[in-house]
Amino acid sequence: MSSASVTHRTIVHRALPGRIALLEFSEAHEQNPFSRARMRELRQLLRTLDNDDEVNCVVLYGGPGRSFGAGGDFHEVSEFDGGDEVDDWIDDITDLYATLAGISKPVVAAVDGYAIGVGLQIMLCCDYRIGSSRAQLIMPEFKIGIACTFGGYLLETVVGRSVMQRMLFTCEPWDAERALDDRLVHEVVGPDELLDHALARARAIASYTPTAVRATRPRINQPCLAGLERIRVEGKIAHRQAFAAGEARERMRRIIGKA
Repeated sequence: MSSASVTHRTIVHRALPGRIALLEFSEAHEQNPFSRARMRELRQLLRTLDNDDEVNCVVLYGGPGRSFGAGGDFHEVSEFDGGDEVDDWIDDITDLYATLAGISKPVVAAVDGYAIGVGLQIMLCCDYRIGSSRAQLIMPEFKIGIACTFGGYLLETVVGRSVMQRMLFTCEPWDAERALDDRLVHEVVGPDELLDHALARARAIASYTPTAVRATRPRINQPCLAGLERIRVEGKIAHRQAFAAGEARERMRRIIGKA
């Protein structure tokens, strides 16, 4: 497959040799917040790639010198007051995570800079996670004033209850070595090596018998998918309550300089 690239609204899709699709987040703040439009865009790209027989593995990457994803877009979320907009937002989040976990193609996350909130949760939906030595992983929802139903569920599912509890109730950053120790990432490499290493890992995965991989991935992820659908319902209730309390709006507005 020849190398080619297509820029969508906020994501660059590069088709690389070795049957690899590189999705590079672009055209946004250097910390890569995830707006609802970006979540929908990523979801649609993943669905398209799942139906592409020329793709055997997908790599998600924040871009050179850019964070993997610094949470949701506070310019959007800071306007929430606990109404129907919360349900729509939760649907976008659930649909993205379920697509990431449910497609038949393996997904590798190349994580540099910050992976916070939604960004960390996207990372946790991937099959193989490689962090740069300067990566910082944070689940700060309680400090911001919002519920953490998805974060709690994914952390417990992927790395275990004790790590989940510590991340949620301390809101502390996990540096790369701590993330490796707690199995949040599978490998840590230098920032300059990150993308090349992730692509090499993806090429190895892409070389496996495609029918074997595609017949396996959706099935081993089925319990996670069922859990995400349960959290879709519970998350709407919890986030409505949290946003209605009003503190999240005030704190987010202070962060983005609106207050």
